[in-house]
Formats: sequence, structure tokens, C-alpha cells
Amino acid sequence: MHKLIALELKRNRLRSYHIADLICGVTMLGLQYLMAAIPYMDPTEPDAELFSQYPFLMGITCLVCMAIFSILSAVMASRFVVEEYRGKRAILLLSYPISREKVLCAKLVLVFAYTVGTMLLCGAVIQAVFFLTESLFPLCSDQLTIEVILQSLGFLLCCSILAGLLGVVSLWFGFRKKSVPVTIVASVILAALVCQVISAALAFLPIMGIVFSMAGIFAILAIQNLLRQVNNMEV
Repeated sequence: MHKLIALELKRNRLRSYHIADLICGVTMLGLQYLMAAIPYMDPTEPDAELFSQYPFLMGITCLVCMAIFSILSAVMASRFVVEEYRGKRAILLLSYPISREKVLCAKLVLVFAYTVGTMLLCGAVIQAVFFLTESLFPLCSDQLTIEVILQSLGFLLCCSILAGLLGVVSLWFGFRKKSVPVTIVASVILAALVCQVISAALAFLPIMGIVFSMAGIFAILAIQNLLRQVNNMEV
């Protein structure tokens, strides 16, 4: 498995994805400061007080990051899986003297691990910079405590894993049609739906657990179906 993943990294450079991660991180950090400044820009806004509370502010940031990285995961999966299993590339790939399941699993592990790992790193850096500046020049009226920081990191971890799971489910839709656009459109729709549902989890955490469990189940079913489709493909 490790050798197959290393081979995938040699065949497909990740530099463009690294650049996308960096742009996402800088953009999200700026957006977070902008949201924290909303109570100062428009104090008469009824919901402005929510943006001065760390749990709400970090929750919104994590949800937006999850949507972005789930779409990035779908784009990456399109390149590593969908494009590889169509046309002449599929003939070459399926002719390898290696188990088809192992090859596909290596690709899925790479896409999932990259999505989760980069979102965790990006989110952790954003939170570290924001909380550091808040300890020196606070924008939010809420009190910054260890509990708040741990809750933010926990929510970030859940959203990172969820982004990877949504990428796998989106891949299943695209692989059925062997279409990159279908994969990306599916990821956009799924990300929008999940973000709408999880937004309620900022006030009612069990919803997060329900969505997380459902995404995990659908991802497992999607992987099983993908393996079945690859095994049934003819050279």
C-alpha cells in the first residue's frame, strides 16, 4: 500500500493543491477577522453579537473550510480516480499485475488522507494565529479560555474528517458516469446541504454526530461500490 501511494505521488504532483491550500488558508484567516469585526462595523445588526462569540465564529469558519476542502477533495479524486479509469489510461491501469482493489484503495487513501491532513493543518494555523492575536488585541467580547480552544480544535477535527468523507461520496457519483464535472457538482451540492444542516449543530451538537455517522455510512457504501465497479471493469 505504501509503495502504491508513493507511486501515485510520483505520477501526480501535488504542488497545485498545496497552492490552493495556502490560498484557502489566507482567505479564511482574513474572512475570520472580517466576521469578528462585524459588531464594530454595524452594531445595530440584531445578529452582530453572535460574531463576538468564539464558538459561533470558529464554527462558521470550520464549516466554510469543510465546504472548500470537500470540493478540493472531489477535484483531487477526479484527477486520481475518474480520469485514470477511463479511456486508454484505464486499459493501462487495469493491466497492471497488481490487485485492482489495492490500486484503487491506495488512491482513495491518498485523497482522503491529504484532504483531512491539509484541512487540519490549515485550520490549526488559522486558529493559532487568530487566538494569538485575540490574546493580545481582542476583537471579540467573549472570554478566551482553554475550553474554547479545545472545543474549536475538536470541531475542526470533525469537519476535516467530514470533508474527506464527502469527497469519497462525491467520487462515487462521478465514477458512475466517468465524469469530472459530475464529481465536482456533486461535491458542491453535498457541501451546501451538509453545511446547512450542521449550522444547527453550533447550538445542538448531537446533530453533528448524526451527520457524521450518516456521512461515514454513505462513504463506506460508496467505497464498496467503487471496488465492485473496478473489479467488474473489462480491459
